[in-house]
Amino acid sequence: MDLETLIDIDVPEDLSSLSMVDLRTVRNQLQDVENGLSFARRMVQGRLDTVAAEVERRTDGAGVGSDDSVVERLSTALSAGTRSSNLPRPPQELEPPGWVDALLVDLDAIVGPTDLGRLSELDADRLNVVTEELASIERQVSSARREVHERIDRLQAELVERYRSGASVDDLLP
Repeated sequence: MDLETLIDIDVPEDLSSLSMVDLRTVRNQLQDVENGLSFARRMVQGRLDTVAAEVERRTDGAGVGSDDSVVERLSTALSAGTRSSNLPRPPQELEPPGWVDALLVDLDAIVGPTDLGRLSELDADRLNVVTEELASIERQVSSARREVHERIDRLQAELVERYRSGASVDDLLP
């Protein structure tokens, strides 16, 4: 999947040339992309955490083919770093955009659902390759997400500045 093409939504350097409607439209497009990237990142991280739990299990002395405590470790691995319930915004249920399916195909090519159930059977070299490939995708998705956040922040700052400077009521309404 080409993340650069995905996030290639035109945001001019000079935002003052955009109308309020155009600012909101571009911001909303970028927020849709961010929602998809956020979902994709969680999917990658879930797999990466699962693989990391297997690596840790082996580091603790379990060998290839041994299933001891893999299932028990998954709940800990997959819940690590989850968000607290006392955040200012409630969680949203969002439908991921269709392009996320292409990323899931890429993830499945690295380590699919069946493979996740058989991690204990992978040799150390294959497990390292899987870890490196998943980490690479996670870095790419995170980088794209940061770029999208920066662009959303620029648009939001322009909208806020216009509100402060007294944009007309007609301009403020959607």
